[in-house]
Amino acid sequence: MPASVLNRYPTSARPSLRALLGDRRGSAAIEFAFLLPLLTLMLLGTMELGRAINMDRVFTMATDTTGDLVAREQYLGTSSTDAKSNLDSMMLSVKQIMQPYDSSSLALGIFSVQASPTDATNTRVVWSYSYNGKSVPSKCATYTLPAGLVAKGGSAIVVESSYIFKPLFTNVIPGLSGNMTWTDKSFHSPRNSCVDYVKGDNCSTLSC
Repeated sequence: MPASVLNRYPTSARPSLRALLGDRRGSAAIEFAFLLPLLTLMLLGTMELGRAINMDRVFTMATDTTGDLVAREQYLGTSSTDAKSNLDSMMLSVKQIMQPYDSSSLALGIFSVQASPTDATNTRVVWSYSYNGKSVPSKCATYTLPAGLVAKGGSAIVVESSYIFKPLFTNVIPGLSGNMTWTDKSFHSPRNSCVDYVKGDNCSTLSC
């Protein structure tokens, strides 16, 4: 405070005013109050990022495990009903992989793709299975596999998946305005020549 201002006060009060002006106690609290919102956003952002990374890892694991489980089978059932029942049971195991995260929005499409015995690039869907409403290609539909994945007459199990990630701090952290849909895909070689949906029905040349 300028001396001219101090002169307006009684002489007896001036020492107290000088002491008050020199008192810096509480300045750290004021500075912390300014920084607290930023620090809070940084903390919440770090928590949300760690949660998202871990959930994405678990989601990827669920996708890969689904394909690996199916690829291990020689055939999925002795009838279409039996095959669907067995795949439904596999999905219960996959849901456990998602724990402790909510698996209600996990959707999986599983299908077998086989190449023509004369042309490895001519690949078509042999059978398909949908979990939780996931869109899948129909039987005999053309489906392009990565180059070199299968040889002539070979097959692969394909899993396409999606998951809705729901941030905990929507509209609090900049950039998190709502739910985000993640997608993933995996390819697996059957342990046998192929995986029959129904025993004996699928390991033959497609007649589509």
